[in-house]
Amino acid sequence: MTLHTMKYSLLSCAILASFLPATTHAFEEEASAKKKKKKNEPEVIMVTAQKRAQNINEIGIAVTAFNGDDIKNIGAGQPLDLAAQTSNLNINNTFQNSVPNVSIRGLGLNDYAVNNNPAAGLYIDEVYLSSPAMLSFQLFDVERVEVLKGPQGTLYGRNTTAGTVTFVSKKPNDITEGYFSLDYGTYGRTAIEGAITGEITEGLNGRFSAKTVRQSEGHQTNRETGEDVGEVDMTSWRALLNWMPNDDIDVLVNIHGGTDKSDTWLVKVDNQTTADDDKYANIKPYESAGRDDHFVDIKSAGASIIVNWEINNDLSLTSVTGYEKYERQHVEDRDGTALVQLDGEYLNTIEQQSQEIRFTYDKDDLVLIGGAFYGIDEIKTRDRFDVKQLIPTYYSLGNEYKQKAKTGGLFLHSENQLDDDFKLTAGVRYTDETKDFFDAFAFAYIDAHPTNGGTQFDVYDPVSNDYSVNDLSGKIGIDYSGLDDTLLYASISKGFKSGNFQGQLSFDPTALDSFKEEEVIAYEMGFKSSLNERSVQLNGSVFFYDYQDMQMYGPLYYSEVLQSPLFGIDNVGDATLQGLELDLAWAATEELTIKAGLGLLDTEVTKSVVVGVKNGSELPNSPSVNFNSNIRYNWELTENLLGDIIFTSSYKGDVKYDIVNQPQEAIESGYWLHNIRVGISSIDEDWSVYLYAKNIADKRYRTQVLNSSVGYSANYGMPRTVGISLSYNF
Repeated sequence: MTLHTMKYSLLSCAILASFLPATTHAFEEEASAKKKKKKNEPEVIMVTAQKRAQNINEIGIAVTAFNGDDIKNIGAGQPLDLAAQTSNLNINNTFQNSVPNVSIRGLGLNDYAVNNNPAAGLYIDEVYLSSPAMLSFQLFDVERVEVLKGPQGTLYGRNTTAGTVTFVSKKPNDITEGYFSLDYGTYGRTAIEGAITGEITEGLNGRFSAKTVRQSEGHQTNRETGEDVGEVDMTSWRALLNWMPNDDIDVLVNIHGGTDKSDTWLVKVDNQTTADDDKYANIKPYESAGRDDHFVDIKSAGASIIVNWEINNDLSLTSVTGYEKYERQHVEDRDGTALVQLDGEYLNTIEQQSQEIRFTYDKDDLVLIGGAFYGIDEIKTRDRFDVKQLIPTYYSLGNEYKQKAKTGGLFLHSENQLDDDFKLTAGVRYTDETKDFFDAFAFAYIDAHPTNGGTQFDVYDPVSNDYSVNDLSGKIGIDYSGLDDTLLYASISKGFKSGNFQGQLSFDPTALDSFKEEEVIAYEMGFKSSLNERSVQLNGSVFFYDYQDMQMYGPLYYSEVLQSPLFGIDNVGDATLQGLELDLAWAATEELTIKAGLGLLDTEVTKSVVVGVKNGSELPNSPSVNFNSNIRYNWELTENLLGDIIFTSSYKGDVKYDIVNQPQEAIESGYWLHNIRVGISSIDEDWSVYLYAKNIADKRYRTQVLNSSVGYSANYGMPRTVGISLSYNF
């Protein structure tokens, strides 16, 4: 089947499916988890995509949402697990098992340097995370996740070109309750999670939750040492205090932290300098060679205070104060051999502070949300690569820099119900952003390795540069609800992401000048339709993006020192993106529900300003076709027991991981993944036992491909894993 045929076959299936009974895309089950639902009348999830609670199917924006049960049922442990069940969302780790790249509708940051901001904004409990390195967190005790597609900025803390992914934790309540869960599976993987909540004193509720994951065996083998690689050691915790001194004021204090001392995964390398791996290249994707210490040592901590004040019946004030600190040591072997060619160590410290104030006016047919945002990010980085057996002149090469960014913004969002059928939405945002990049230099060790008393030699004197930008962006949209149980909407919006500095190793100080901001003009039309007495929900959208001065990472430069391509990030030109999404859910019977999603995407570079990025090229991490399905059948086994089967599938079409010359080595063919979860629970859902299997067909697939001085290196997704999950609610 050709790609063209597949596109239209999938589209035809989705359109035909619209005539079947279906549920809404996401069910809100938590509020009535212990109540029996009426046949084919599931509740819909309430989202806060527009900063107040709204029915997901009554707002004119493309949004996919998951509640806590959805996340558990698809076995999502990290943000990247959600992509398989979200149309036109792609999340892949750029650095083995860390530093996720989040792409929405083809827009994303494919750079692993910690100083660059993601194109898709990620928020945890309304606090923006400024670096892609901070996005490898665990999912636990989650109330819901919302994926907003398209440029954002008139309501959110920072401007983004791609969209936002928002994670909302479960809040404290005044009833003493909680849960405990235990997972045990392949490779000795054990995950323990729990939470407890209740009233501390009158007007003060608390909630404490935690999750720890230990994996005693690795799924990879270091051919040089004979040892397993892939052990896991992660712990995360969160403490929430909710103070309500009166009926008008609500204060939520969030203190959280975590550690990660897991193995860094090996990379599979087609190393051009040696035949060491040639006979294993295609038959043993989980076997490679390298140094005997592959690890990360990550410490994260943060706090936030959210204050909501109902000033009167029409006016409210929200304040969000956030602080995050992230420290990372990452040790890896990029050459995939026992040779000392590209053995890397990355030392990063990120500290960020933010403050947002919002006023919300809601009366009659008018909603106004206005406010201000201010944030400061500070970054310190030292990266070092041991290269003695690649470049005999040097023992180690590396770079250091510091960066401080300040962002301020003023925004206003309005929704005006013009009459019974039409609603006008408009928003505007002014942004002022400055970045200072200083103490930046490259260094080398010539006389000895640094651990053996080597002396650091600076390749050039420290460089200092600055960058500033002002931007005016916004959105205008119209909703039409004059049709029975159907919403039609259309919008035009402008997104903006600031420029920055090269965070990769460079031996040319002029390459450390700033690159400029990128912009996107997005045109979108969509519908949300409830059919067959509201048992059917079909949502769809089509979009066209004009993407200018796009920021892309790749082998854009050439190193005279290494005599090979050198990776970096820069503005590479302009592109257009167009596509569609269809999201369907079907309550076939009281026991059977089926959800499905289809995404089609066409990306094209229309203007290139960089050698190697050719007009007509596709954008990286932008598969032309993606499809997902979630089939759940639950039924009464006995008077006191429920049976449950959940089968999920996803398809990702051909994807290109490198924008420069689109080499065949960096193109991954389309593939399917399937998971299953089978279990029983008590009728009141106080306890449950599930057996599960992920990647049932044991598919071998590459999640990232990078070019380097020794050749192409690939990250492979996890092989088949199985396990058992136990949970108890009290």
